[in-house]
Amino acid sequence: MKRFIKSKKGLAVLATVAALASAVGAYAYFTATGTGTGSAKTATAENLTISQVGAGYDSLIPGGGYSQDQTFAGAGISEFGNDVTLANSGAQQLTSAVVAFDNWGKAISDLPITLTINNTPNGPITETQDFSFPAANSDGSPSTTNSTFDLSTQGAFVDQEFVYGISFDASGVAGGLNVALSSSATDLSLGTDTDPGTVWLQTSYNTIGNDFPACTATPPVATGVFESVITNCGTYSPTNPGAYGTQAEVNAGSADIPAVEFNVVGGAIVGLSPGSPSQPVDFAITNPGTTNVHVTQVITSVGSLSGGGSNSGLPACTTAMYPISGSPDTISANVAPGTTIFSPSGTRISLPDNNANQDNCEGATANLAFAAS
Repeated sequence: MKRFIKSKKGLAVLATVAALASAVGAYAYFTATGTGTGSAKTATAENLTISQVGAGYDSLIPGGGYSQDQTFAGAGISEFGNDVTLANSGAQQLTSAVVAFDNWGKAISDLPITLTINNTPNGPITETQDFSFPAANSDGSPSTTNSTFDLSTQGAFVDQEFVYGISFDASGVAGGLNVALSSSATDLSLGTDTDPGTVWLQTSYNTIGNDFPACTATPPVATGVFESVITNCGTYSPTNPGAYGTQAEVNAGSADIPAVEFNVVGGAIVGLSPGSPSQPVDFAITNPGTTNVHVTQVITSVGSLSGGGSNSGLPACTTAMYPISGSPDTISANVAPGTTIFSPSGTRISLPDNNANQDNCEGATANLAFAAS
């Protein structure tokens, strides 16, 4: 028989629990007290590594001025690219890719364009983003746009050599949109063209048409297959003069290639010249530990110069000729384990025109140093 004690609710609950326990058997328990000492060790942060983010391959022409481009609609092309080799060896983290386009038609808004990178350590990388392009110029020449694919959030690594492809729907408003071409002999400032005289494409045509030289060694392009096509053999197409080089350029080993830039962790800044616009100094911070590390700021400086000229009759090229602006770069963030990319960082480097002969700086490399606090 259950007994309810009405004086306090808490006691009523305890009494009910005791009755239930006695119905299934007795329970024993221990009581204990104790004293002692102990410790809790706090982890120490490992040293951070700061790496420059810059170009690993660059065939863009600074300021544009492309004389050739590859049509998609006119050649039935659905994907177009090349086989490239980055300047540094080993697998590298890809941060962005820049593709130069010429638009011969009307303005284009929010066109989906896909960049695919093959033969990477962890399988193909595919990135689709929307891009807009201004209409052709009033004089009939094409407008040129550098379109940047942001790959910083993918954490994607590429081998030193890889094949890439650019694809978009060339019908309708995109009918006048072409990929700009530059020269492998004069415009490739960083990295190398793995197979000179070839490009990669996928076309719906059963032949490569007059956009490419008549190469008897190359079979017709198979429909729907992304494959390498030779461009610098035989006689260039007389119906399309200058496409992929004149005959003299072909004989000299020059070949037109897509105008692209691939930026990686550990890359370089390219294109500095006296009086040219300043260039961003982007960087990545790698935290090798297992806990966050707070970074207040990153200081960038020019540590030394290498290369360049040594003409004693001309002014020497010095680190002072490469001023840094925007440094220290305020971070004020907890950097998580792994690699975090800071782009754009706000820090920039330039080579101002000092009204003197700066020929000794031609071909020089300004070696940057980073410090975090």
